[in-house]
Amino acid sequence: MGLAACSGPFRPAPPGGGRRLDLDEPYFTLHVEPVFSSRGCARTTGCHGGQGAGMMLLSGGTDVHRDYSTVLPLTRPWDPMSSPLLLKPLAVASGGVVHGGGDIFADTLDVDFRTLRAWISGASEPVP
Repeated sequence: MGLAACSGPFRPAPPGGGRRLDLDEPYFTLHVEPVFSSRGCARTTGCHGGQGAGMMLLSGGTDVHRDYSTVLPLTRPWDPMSSPLLLKPLAVASGGVVHGGGDIFADTLDVDFRTLRAWISGASEPVP
């Protein structure tokens, strides 16, 4: 399965032309953005804080709305586990894809991975 969203900054439409699913921005602000900060994703210019960012350039928490808009194209709410936002940082041995930043999540049981998956799945409550 290809990762079409990695080739450009568009928000893909659901298969079959269904309606787009909007993801909860307050949940993103409270629960997802802190994952990027705690995992160091936007901390350095070699990662998603600058030059090596690819299409996911993050503000490091200074512009959460922009960060929200930046990651939306990397989500697939109709099939969360096909979302590049989950697959890129997940270890290849656990079903992820190669990520220049290495394995951020060893497996799908990681609480931060589960937080991202819950958001993409439409959660409005934090992961226990």
